[in-house]
Amino acid sequence: NNFLLSGFEFEENDDFLKFKFKIVNSIALIVTIFSLIFAILSNLGINELGVIHTNVNYAYALIALLSTAYLRLSKENLMVSTHIILVASLLTFASALVFVIQDEFRIIWFYLLVYAAYILAGSMYGIAYTIVSIVVILLENYFFDLGLSELAINSAILGLVIGSFLSFIYTNKITQYHEILYNKNKELEKLSSTDFLTGIMNKRIFEQTIHNIFVKSNKKREIFALIILELDYFKEINTQYGHVVGDEILVSFTYVVKLILKKEDVFARISGAEFVVVLEDTSKKDAIRVAQKICQELARREIYVTGNSIQVNTSIGVSMSEPEDTHFTEIFKRSDRALDKAKEEGRNKVCIL
Repeated sequence: NNFLLSGFEFEENDDFLKFKFKIVNSIALIVTIFSLIFAILSNLGINELGVIHTNVNYAYALIALLSTAYLRLSKENLMVSTHIILVASLLTFASALVFVIQDEFRIIWFYLLVYAAYILAGSMYGIAYTIVSIVVILLENYFFDLGLSELAINSAILGLVIGSFLSFIYTNKITQYHEILYNKNKELEKLSSTDFLTGIMNKRIFEQTIHNIFVKSNKKREIFALIILELDYFKEINTQYGHVVGDEILVSFTYVVKLILKKEDVFARISGAEFVVVLEDTSKKDAIRVAQKICQELARREIYVTGNSIQVNTSIGVSMSEPEDTHFTEIFKRSDRALDKAKEEGRNKVCIL
């Protein structure tokens, strides 16, 4: 699998890409092995291909092998490697058509070329390789004695056209199904990573994100701020006004905070009325400024829900990452203690530890 995937790692939604890598590398491996076998057998006089086509097989094997090496350099090289193999195959099959007269079935290799082009490169390239294959067959039949009847040539071309048409329909349908499945998976991934009520990041994804931020910040020796926000007396609001009103308040609170934060800042809901913000590569002064702005902005607003005007405040705990921290939970605990301190000192305020 490491060889067939060119040594790369793939995301969960990259199944189709993984399949293409496996197919390209498998074809290249098969081409390398069997082209060498054909060439060696020809040199030994066991399966005579002629000097020219024997050398073509050696070249074909070498090109296939080099294409796998090139593909291992980058995922972006997939399409280039694919066309290297397809073009090399076209030239090899064209050589066989002219120089291996004793093989009455050699024209069948063009069918494999067309099918491979559809699978690996898509419908447009499948059509292109079909047309090129037909042109090559007609030109070689015109300039050389292929030892094939006109009926055989015409039947082969008709077969290529029909096979290409069926491959076109099948490839388009498979591509369509893949796009639908990919979009659905993306949608499900988004749903699983966001809070169902507020639409911001949920706790599960936040824990993955903060872990990555912690590792990255340690490598770059950067400092980040972790801010915990909790709506004051939210249980009492739920009891007095009901959960529907409580949900509307949470949505409104999220909207206010998002207006203050930058696009790249992390904002997540980690429990009922508890939220967290992460500010990457920031100073203590800037972190306090953002926290105080959230606290002040919420305090000066009244939230209007179902005919009621409700004043909602928030208590905020702030902590900065420190060089001696070994895990992000240490920073989180400090922010949590700072939040408790803010609540003990009367709420609607910012504390930092």
